[in-house]
Amino acid sequence: MLIKKFFALVLAAFPIMNLASVGAQIEIYGEAVMMKDKKILISGAGIAGFTLAYWLKQRGFSPTIIEKHPYVRGGGYKVDVRGTALEVAKRMGIYEDLLEANVNLVCSKFVSSGQKVFEFDGDILGHSSEGEIEINRWDLAQILSKKVGEIEIIYGDSITNIDGKMVHFEQMEPREFDIVVGADGQYSNVRRLAFGEDATFLKRYGIQFCVFPIPNIFELERCEIVYFDKGKLATAYAVGNHSYACLAFKSEEETLPTDNLQAAFEKQFQGLDWEVPRLVSLMKESDECYFNSIAQVRMPYWSKGRAVLIGDAAHSVQGMGTSLAMAGAYVLAREIDESNGDYTLAFDKYEKNMRKFVEAAQNLAEENQQAFTESSLRMKIQLYLMEILPKRLIQYFTDRGKKQMKEVANGLTLEPITQKQG
Repeated sequence: MLIKKFFALVLAAFPIMNLASVGAQIEIYGEAVMMKDKKILISGAGIAGFTLAYWLKQRGFSPTIIEKHPYVRGGGYKVDVRGTALEVAKRMGIYEDLLEANVNLVCSKFVSSGQKVFEFDGDILGHSSEGEIEINRWDLAQILSKKVGEIEIIYGDSITNIDGKMVHFEQMEPREFDIVVGADGQYSNVRRLAFGEDATFLKRYGIQFCVFPIPNIFELERCEIVYFDKGKLATAYAVGNHSYACLAFKSEEETLPTDNLQAAFEKQFQGLDWEVPRLVSLMKESDECYFNSIAQVRMPYWSKGRAVLIGDAAHSVQGMGTSLAMAGAYVLAREIDESNGDYTLAFDKYEKNMRKFVEAAQNLAEENQQAFTESSLRMKIQLYLMEILPKRLIQYFTDRGKKQMKEVANGLTLEPITQKQG
């Protein structure tokens, strides 16, 4: 390195000098940018965290996962594994497991304001193409967790401070790690500690949603049903014994009061027809509701000091979040391994490899969200066109959207497999 070479020249030019202090400075510099113990802390026992842990372990590192939740969750609403992420899954040896757990839809039903039902082939809302996999979010996390095997996982605790290599926790005593990875979602704790408050990086769209399991009240099979009225969206899908519903609306408030979110959603959906009252009642009875809002994380850089972000913590995006998380975890592990201990170089290469891929996905998601965020009138017009236009024309536009999504999802090409990776 340049600084070490400089001091080497000083030693050669002035051999009689007492340079013990200079040597100490060189060692301190080395400590600042190099990894000695290969100990990496990952915050978040989710898709990004488990994928990263697997690849780090394969490359000879010692990953530790810390998760504020007391256990690995199961179920959850469906997410998509597309493009490059499918290649990552194949290289991990979990592709067949994903196929067995897939909840790919074969049809979509739209309910008009007059409660007339229109049926279309495939997954229209998710833009899923043939060959891509839809899977319940936490089912995917459990598959990944099983694949990782034996590593240290700490549940029910959280990071409170990152001070160089020293990491402090709510419950445990402080410990040293070479790198801290934020794989802890859209409202990342690591991002807040290392980079600042959420508001600096979150681009909010005002769309609030609640996901919860329901009985298969619509008698669906590999199908999703969608109802939209008065700026409110209600959807449900069922595959086998999995059945979930989602309620969503556009709010002028960036966040909702957290003391009683079920009551807040009930108020928003009062007065709507179809099966909305029944869905609201099921939501109120459920103790498995997952509340969140649609937002994108937009950051000029994803690393600072020894902290680095992956997945939704770095660049949350609807429709491609899972795929970006898996691909990003693979790329980060690769760059850490190939940097010969220089984590600053690894972080730089990770960002350069992922940046265009991420931005293309975020830009496409933003375009797709405009129909909901701009006005309910635009959505009403689109639903009306579905009623009056020939079905094959609607299918044509749907297929075009799927093709566009597929191109973006394949926007990152991985290096050929080596014996070390296999």
